[in-house]
Parts: sequence; structure tokens; C-alpha cells
Amino acid sequence: MKAKMKPLVFDSTPLIYLAKVSIISLLKNIPEKKFISLGVYKEVVIQGKKKGEPDAFLIEDLINKGVFQVEDIKEKTLPKKLQKSPLHLADIETLALAKELKGTAIIDEKLGREIADIEEVENRGTIFILFRLLKLKLLDKKDLREKLDEMIEQGRRCSIELYAAILKELERL
Repeated sequence: MKAKMKPLVFDSTPLIYLAKVSIISLLKNIPEKKFISLGVYKEVVIQGKKKGEPDAFLIEDLINKGVFQVEDIKEKTLPKKLQKSPLHLADIETLALAKELKGTAIIDEKLGREIADIEEVENRGTIFILFRLLKLKLLDKKDLREKLDEMIEQGRRCSIELYAAILKELERL
């Protein structure tokens, strides 16, 4: 019997950077269901469109095409518990929705991932998505490195240690 794939619940930062480097549309080829919390939608699409951010329009288009589903959280316990944390509301909603759906939060912020670990919410980041695209042959190794470099040029933070680990893993594959 095939294992059930866990849904992916995207936070703002991964969505924005995947859009900025023009590979967000590849996510339609990832078999897992993809979700965005209502808070992330408001932050990325509504506020992004007001600011004229091109990635906001790309993300909205993918929502309209059914690539991403926008969901409001039902269980408010986790958000109430985390309101005193320095996380943004959208980050809190991403963790809460991932927990509700028994999915994986796709979140890059270190604090968000640490809190996800404490709350026992499975989590990964944008790098996981890049390697998922590689595994599905939607990107090759050269594309992955170019897109990562482009994300860094666009402002995505990446420690030297993480960058070295990514290059090492690419060499290994």
C-alpha cells in the first residue's frame, strides 16, 4: 500500500522567493496537496498586490488555478498560545494549519521552525522544495544552484554553512 502524502502548508517567505525566481508554477507538478493559510494569503496576495509586487499576482493566479488552496484555521488554541511569541500572525497560522492538516509546514524563519519543533509540527523550508523539484526532475542540479543563487541575490538569507551543505548534497546526488 502506498503511503499517504502529507499536505504542504506554505508560509509567506517560501512562496515569495519561489515566485521571485520564476519557479513557483512548477509546484503544480508536486503531487502533494498545497495549502496557504488565510493570513499568508492576506500578507502575500492582498498586501503584495497593493504594493505592486509581481509575485503576488503569480501566487494569486496559482490559487485561482487550484494549485494552492486557501484555508482558514479552525483550531485557535495554537495561535492563542503563540500570540506572545515574536512570530508574525501568518507564521503562526502556517504552523496551526499544518498541525490541523497533519501536514508539513514549509517555513524558512529559524524561530518559526524552532517553535514548530516544540509544537511537534513537521517542518521544512524552501531548500526542501528545491530538492523536491530536483527529485521529480522538474529542475536539474544546475537549475537548482542557479535558482538558489538568484534567491540569495533577491535577499533570501542563507548561511555559508547551509550553502556549503547544499552544494555538498548536490555533488553527492
